[in-house]
Amino acid sequence: MKGFLKKSPTIAIVLNDRDVLSLPKEEIKDADIIELRIDLFENIEKIEDIFHEAKERFNLPLIATIRIPQEGGKKNFENRVDLYRKVLAYVQFIDVEIFSEDAKIIGELAKKANKNLITSYHSFEYTPAIEKLREILIAGKKLGGDIIKIATMIQNVSDLETLLLFTLQYKEEHIITIGMGDKGIPSRIINPLFGSLITYASLHKASAPGQIPLKEMVKVFQTLKVLS
Repeated sequence: MKGFLKKSPTIAIVLNDRDVLSLPKEEIKDADIIELRIDLFENIEKIEDIFHEAKERFNLPLIATIRIPQEGGKKNFENRVDLYRKVLAYVQFIDVEIFSEDAKIIGELAKKANKNLITSYHSFEYTPAIEKLREILIAGKKLGGDIIKIATMIQNVSDLETLLLFTLQYKEEHIITIGMGDKGIPSRIINPLFGSLITYASLHKASAPGQIPLKEMVKVFQTLKVLS
């Protein structure tokens, strides 16, 4: 991994194209990384201009993500590989789903361009057992993932415990663990304190269930004395 995660907790703010064009830099001053969710863009005709603008305006590392509908994406793109190729020059991270059809080719594209590869998995129904989470981790690594991101729906305290225990057991493997839904909110604060590399915050509208607004997240971390 190429040195862009400079502190813990590392906070990624999720933005779309309208955000990039309209946001004052001050609005996201507490974020460490920007995830540009291309599937949330209103217009992709000038996608390269948007990424260039984000790089110039905010001067933060960028994650390019085109989430597929099966894992929470808002649009389906037949030319997903081409879109990733267009923005490679502007980003430090590429995110692709472990079990997507084009995962291998997108992973190879990222590696060839010397970008950090986040291989991801999202379960919007339940939290798998630790044994299954381990299998997902291994699959993500086989794709060449520098970081393995696992986000699961939290139904109860037991699910929170499962995700935290997995984080503790595999934190040396460069993982991100996120509990989704209202009952998963604690994981977005707790897991980064115990080895999850990145936690994702929203600006105005959550891009995933249970996502915490950036200002609220920073306030909690400051209360816990893990951010100044």
